[in-house]
Amino acid sequence: MANYNNQNDAGIYIDPLSDWGWKTLFGSERYKEHLISFINAVYPELKVADITYENVEDMGDTPLSRNARFDLVCTTESGETVMVEVQKAAQKYFFERGLWATSFKIRDQAQKGEWDYRLKGVYSIGILTFPPEVIEGYHWDDDSFIHTFSIRDDKNYETMTNLLRFAYIAVDKFKKTPAELDNNLEKWVYLLQNLRRLEGRPEELKDRIFERFFKAAEIARMPKEQQQNYRRRIMSENDWNNAVNYAKEMGMKAGLKEGKEEGMKEGMKEGMKEERIQIAKNLLAMGMLPVDVSRATGL
Repeated sequence: MANYNNQNDAGIYIDPLSDWGWKTLFGSERYKEHLISFINAVYPELKVADITYENVEDMGDTPLSRNARFDLVCTTESGETVMVEVQKAAQKYFFERGLWATSFKIRDQAQKGEWDYRLKGVYSIGILTFPPEVIEGYHWDDDSFIHTFSIRDDKNYETMTNLLRFAYIAVDKFKKTPAELDNNLEKWVYLLQNLRRLEGRPEELKDRIFERFFKAAEIARMPKEQQQNYRRRIMSENDWNNAVNYAKEMGMKAGLKEGKEEGMKEGMKEGMKEERIQIAKNLLAMGMLPVDVSRATGL
């Protein structure tokens, strides 16, 4: 299967990770089967049959409260909340931000008057388009493309509750070819990563849901006005990304020029940290308990 490599053209298919493409292919009632299939691939235990889209802006308790905004928020037919967001850049307190955002959907379940605190699950999916290694305070130090989190016992790792779950998918970590795809999750991640470059549908993606997805994503099937709108959006996003990358590059050059000494200190500190991480891995491989490894290494 040939790939479409002309970066100056919109290609044959919508880029599903662009803002416009994501909202069109996954955020519209017309194509909600795409989102249902994707959610079931990430959280198969949910067995979602239908969803209802919610307002993507969840207001705080007061006019001074911060608002939480998500790319997509939906409720399953059995009452669980699923939040999905394409995250294009790491930021300070990255995981804390995700925890704060989900807290709105937990808080909203409180009932007036007598209430027994019975909750429905809140499930978060973050699709990362940046290298996850840069996330502050967390070491994504393997080649897996998905990391999942829940609330567990620190001692024996037994689950306290399954009602709050997080899944983070790093699309750039995914390395499989179409012939190597084993399940729907891998097929969806492959499409998120590669759809904008494809010239046709791979043989391995002939399932009904993916056949409909490819048709929905084909730019030539759109009305002319919609095609033009999409191309303008893509050009705007490319311009923005180029400006941000250029600013980062200039900032790095300025930092190197003005702070070599500070940079050397940081480099030495980072090297010592990496050494401690490797020691921790070795101790874990030898069977030492995580709590003892933490005490031994200070990690």
